[in-house]
Amino acid sequence: MGKTMIHKTLICIPMALMALTSLPAAADMDMPMGMHMDSHAQAKTHEGKGKINSVDAKAGKINLTHEPIASLDWPEMTMDFTVQDKASLANLKPGQKVAFKLIEARPGKYVISEIKASGK
Repeated sequence: MGKTMIHKTLICIPMALMALTSLPAAADMDMPMGMHMDSHAQAKTHEGKGKINSVDAKAGKINLTHEPIASLDWPEMTMDFTVQDKASLANLKPGQKVAFKLIEARPGKYVISEIKASGK
C-alpha cells in the first residue's frame, strides 16, 4: 500500500465509526432533557390546552386530553407526550388544566416544549 492509501484508510475508519455510533441517536430523537433543537426546528410552535390524566416525571412523559389544536388540524383527543424538560412536570398533577406548546421534533413526532398549569 502506498502512503496515500494508508492515509485515506486512517482517516476513513474513524469517520465511519463516528457515523455508526451516531445512528442510534438519530433513530430516536425524543430529545433528551437539556438538549435544545436548532432554531429551524423551533420555528413552528403549536399551542394547546388540556387536562392532565397522568404524569411520569421520571420518564419525562405526560398523558393529556387536549382541546382541538387548529394549527395541526387535530380534534380533541387523549395523547401521551414527551416533554423537553422533565423539570417542567415537577408540580403538575392529574386533574389539572394546562396550557402547553408543541414543537415537531421529527416528522410526525411532537414534543411539549413548554407546559404550565392554566387554572381555567
